[in-house]
Amino acid sequence: MKRFVTLLLLVGFIIGVASGSVFYWQSLSVALWLASGLIILIALYYRRYHYFALAVAFVAAATLGNLRFGISQIKNPHDVSSLAGQPVRLTGLIANDPQPSGEKIKFTLKVLSVDDNPLARGNVLISTRSRPSYEYGNLVRLAGQLNTPVNKSQFDYVGYLARFGIYSTMDYPVVEVVEPFAGNSLLHGLYTVKHRLITAIQRSLPEPAAALLSGLLFGIKSDLSDTLMTDFNRVGLTHIIALSGFNITIIATSLLWLLSFLPLRWRYSLASGVIILFVLMTGASPSVTRAAIMGILVLLAGLTGRVADGGVALLLAATIMLLGNPQILYHDVGFQLSFAATVGIIYLSPVFQDIFRRIPKWIGGYLSPTLAALVFSTPLLVYQFERLSLIAPVANLLVLPVIPLAMGLGFLAVIASLLYLPLGVLVGLLAVWPLDYIAGVATSLSRLPAASLSLKISSAGWVFVAYAVLGLGLIWEKYRAPKNPFELRPLIAPR
Repeated sequence: MKRFVTLLLLVGFIIGVASGSVFYWQSLSVALWLASGLIILIALYYRRYHYFALAVAFVAAATLGNLRFGISQIKNPHDVSSLAGQPVRLTGLIANDPQPSGEKIKFTLKVLSVDDNPLARGNVLISTRSRPSYEYGNLVRLAGQLNTPVNKSQFDYVGYLARFGIYSTMDYPVVEVVEPFAGNSLLHGLYTVKHRLITAIQRSLPEPAAALLSGLLFGIKSDLSDTLMTDFNRVGLTHIIALSGFNITIIATSLLWLLSFLPLRWRYSLASGVIILFVLMTGASPSVTRAAIMGILVLLAGLTGRVADGGVALLLAATIMLLGNPQILYHDVGFQLSFAATVGIIYLSPVFQDIFRRIPKWIGGYLSPTLAALVFSTPLLVYQFERLSLIAPVANLLVLPVIPLAMGLGFLAVIASLLYLPLGVLVGLLAVWPLDYIAGVATSLSRLPAASLSLKISSAGWVFVAYAVLGLGLIWEKYRAPKNPFELRPLIAPR
């Protein structure tokens, strides 16, 4: 019963956030009074009218979720975006790790003052030349014109930036570094470590293996060639260079194995700490944050001797993230795909395991979760990217078993390179093989006729229909029973 109540509250909160696209409370005080009244009703009637209290609890959770979405829509009246369209002088802090792309670099400026006005606040996306270089924590002064972002074709660029609290941009301003560092020392240290590791990758491995390893370890796509990225898109392998649960699982498993000599409490605590630092170092994208929260919850369950519940862990991770930033539910494709794929792995994988029960276990072990994740992420992939990969199951089956080997050998090469460069180059020769294999599979399969199809879904309603059909199919499969004990059920074994 406790599990049901937990699921009810979590689902209610998420539905409340989702309802924000249609309606959200304009008056926060009214919403708070309503939520408080509902909670009082639950306390009064829980024992006597159990189901009524549960229904009220669901409504209260949904109200709080909708309230959280409403709070996220409140814009600071002193936000710098009110000055868009005019030249300004900004003083601020580079608030993230700048992202290079060719000759250009982008970073988020946390504004501290505008034209010496200390009341102005907000974030601005800065695009400028990559030389001279800029780092996280630089206190800079800029002069240029503020612009209001506009949507690009079908892509909701305005919403994408809004999830970061960014409502204005500035292109190629005059930049002056006022102070080399005025940021958070922990983040600065983590970013420094990441850049040293990336430099070691580039020194010890040739291209395109080095770029691919940077993608596998840190989710960096900018170093990959456009041709290789297109090949990954066509064969459905883009997810391997977008940090997610697969990467976190490999990291957590490796850490637990390396720390096996320690007591259980120390082993799980250190593994959780390293996962948190890794998430911060890589930029804390929603997909890897979701995976990290779930991973830590699983580690916590193991530490306390409890059986981890994947469904509850997923909903709890989503709720924690939506509490922090409700905007990701609508404007972050990575979060949407990560959530959908994980639902598929948790609930659809067992069905595929029954289907593949007659094939070798090691094949079914890779194929079942892969197909489950693909099935549940396909409606979103088609809607967002207007492409359906027909070769994706084959590509994932060929590539996924090799990824842990590529990441392991690549990381060893990086560590060896930091100690002694010739040794790193030698170990890098071993890491190149699985990395070249992954790139070769993507390139070869993408050349096949009809490897992918262009497919456009004009309305998000069709996506909801697709997931409704998938959900009903899972419910039917779980609860259906044969009419007689001798009824044949092809493919799916009797339960």
